[in-house]
Amino acid sequence: MSPNKRRKLDNVPQAPRLSAVAARRALQTKAQDSAPENRDTEDASIQSESSNFSVLKRVESTPQAITQTGAKSRSKINESTQTPQILAVEEECASSYSSQSREASPEILVNRLSVALSNFKPSRENVRQVKDGVLALKLVPGERLVILGQYGISVQKGQITILGSTLKASKTIHKVFAPCSHSLPVVRCLAVESNEAEICLHQSESGLGSMDSLSPLFGKLWNESSRGIGTDFESGLKKQKPSTYQILPSSGDDLPSTYLQPLISAPEWNALLSTLTDPAVSQNSVTMICGPKSSGKSTFAKIFANRLLSTAASSNSSGVAILDLDPGQPEFSPPGQLSLVHLVEPNFGPPFAHPVPSKRSRVVRSHAIGSLSPALDPTLYMACIVDLFVHYRNLLSKTPKCSLILNTPGWVLGTGLELLVELITKIRPTGIIYMSDEGPHEVVSNLRAAAKSTPVHTLPSQVSEYTTRTAVHLRTMQMMSYFHLNLNTSKALTWNNTPLSSMPPWEIRYSGEHAGILGIICYGEQPPANLLAETINGSLVAIVVIEDMAAIPGWTTQGQTQPANDEELPGATDENFISLSEPIENQSFDDDELHPTALEKPPMVQTPNEDLPYFNPANAISLDPRYSSTIGLALVRGIDVPRKRLQILTPINASVIEEINEGGKKIVLVHGKLDTPGWAYTEELHFKNMTRKKKGSGGSKVDDDEEKEEDEDVGVYEIEDRGVHGQEFGDAPWVEKLDGSQGRGIGARVWRVRRDLGRMAEGGD
Repeated sequence: MSPNKRRKLDNVPQAPRLSAVAARRALQTKAQDSAPENRDTEDASIQSESSNFSVLKRVESTPQAITQTGAKSRSKINESTQTPQILAVEEECASSYSSQSREASPEILVNRLSVALSNFKPSRENVRQVKDGVLALKLVPGERLVILGQYGISVQKGQITILGSTLKASKTIHKVFAPCSHSLPVVRCLAVESNEAEICLHQSESGLGSMDSLSPLFGKLWNESSRGIGTDFESGLKKQKPSTYQILPSSGDDLPSTYLQPLISAPEWNALLSTLTDPAVSQNSVTMICGPKSSGKSTFAKIFANRLLSTAASSNSSGVAILDLDPGQPEFSPPGQLSLVHLVEPNFGPPFAHPVPSKRSRVVRSHAIGSLSPALDPTLYMACIVDLFVHYRNLLSKTPKCSLILNTPGWVLGTGLELLVELITKIRPTGIIYMSDEGPHEVVSNLRAAAKSTPVHTLPSQVSEYTTRTAVHLRTMQMMSYFHLNLNTSKALTWNNTPLSSMPPWEIRYSGEHAGILGIICYGEQPPANLLAETINGSLVAIVVIEDMAAIPGWTTQGQTQPANDEELPGATDENFISLSEPIENQSFDDDELHPTALEKPPMVQTPNEDLPYFNPANAISLDPRYSSTIGLALVRGIDVPRKRLQILTPINASVIEEINEGGKKIVLVHGKLDTPGWAYTEELHFKNMTRKKKGSGGSKVDDDEEKEEDEDVGVYEIEDRGVHGQEFGDAPWVEKLDGSQGRGIGARVWRVRRDLGRMAEGGD
């Protein structure tokens, strides 16, 4: 017998080794089975369960063996248990499994922890149907509701809590947007209450659910079933239209297949919120929220603002001010902007459900920085913050008890830390909250040193286990939501699902007499004049109103001069206006830092082929935020060179533009480094594709998971011809249709990871 054959016979077959992820999940499953339950509080128990689900949690015990089954002998998941299960198929390592094929790879059954959703049990005593599809529910103290979808909620008796807000009996219907892409808000009748609460759930038709016909990013976000309260009980109700929401039980067949997570507020959060919302402390408070990325800053700010509004309602105060300083993930504006928002009603939805404030709240002032990060121009970033804070002081003259919440970006190292320290020095907040109890230590120590006597609170980060949308996806959804708003209505926010390519554009004269814009300026990279048209065509620009020509550094030519007296300055006629020139502690930015001292002449040039007015790219100037503000974004749809017209698409109301023209103010278009709007290029293709599929399936919903965009950052989407878009691809602008390898260089195709490495190692045996 040869040595090779002897080695093969002596080799004892061993079970395939588990990957690191599978082994850690096995440890967690074992630890969960043996650890005692801790049910001190409801929120604490949910937080513990959610933490155990994380694959990154440290487990000190030794690994335990778990049962493995092959792919061909996959057993069905036990449907009788109340704990849902998921099937996790771990990837094999080629070096460990070189003699095993993919079919023989191990599959690990891992229990997904049961998440406490609704403990409300519907019955004929606590549920009744009102007209127009409204359901009236009675909640006893201690009961909770977790609802998926879009709905309106009103309190008829008693009081409830939702997202930090306490709602009492009134005729007000609050709109709630609860998609599965975010943690779901929980409706509670607190156990400390002695009386039951009666609420009404209303159907909500805002049009946001129809956005799935324009992009798969909006697919499977809401209630996909037609039931609102479950099959067991709903059969006894009158037949009604499909519901826009669904009450989620803790278990059963009515649970959606997607992973759902209720919003968790840690006990440390609740304790600090109780202190900060005390009426003796909250009036005129300025609270700064900072911390690393994905630590829960926006969630905490939302709960904090809602609790302040509940306190303000009882103390006859007038709202809460939000200084939104995260240009990458803003709460009440499209990406790339900093804004000061005056809220007078609670916020019950993710940012893409309110890209602008609702009708009762308003944007006090907004600035465009042309970027998703302060790193592009930190000086301009700080200048905009100082201007917004001064306008908050102006707001205090009309609403003396209005508190301010500053939500900062998640950039806490290097220059980001320097910006936070400078922000503390200039603003002097009354409280600072750092959303991480794990440091970094040097960040917290620098913040405490800059804060001096101001308290700096550290809180644990928000538990984030699972998400179906990345940050790029959420920015895309927020931008699409903004451009499809119906701002001409005076009621609540509504949306349309008409592709932008089907909307008639605005036409703006850019040259000659009565030009609609003063010029175009670029932040960041300064393209040469002959490339400006190609740069802005098909891109996003900010519409900036020049309140005074002093906003443009060095603008003293072409018959334009700076104001000769203070009466022409914005706000000079307002007796309550707080001037930036006052000797206040938070001094304004240095003009020499914001603008270069030596400017090239002329300040404005014309592009050689289109005659577009272009601020001299050699100067690289920024508009002074003291004398300018942003009213929104626009998409440049095209440039009509013979007629000297710019074609733009924007949701801004026409009355706003007319008011600017009547006031004699100028408009400048600001181009920056925002995400390429690839979503706008493919909307019509997705819309026609969805329409065709609905006709083919008899009008039922279709599964568009295969058409999800894998890359939102490319300028031209390369859509392969798989018979999806057919001949309707036609004349879609900015989109190139490729057949096979057409237009692709060697190695340009998408690389995909093979998962059958073991089969390759066998040599085809």
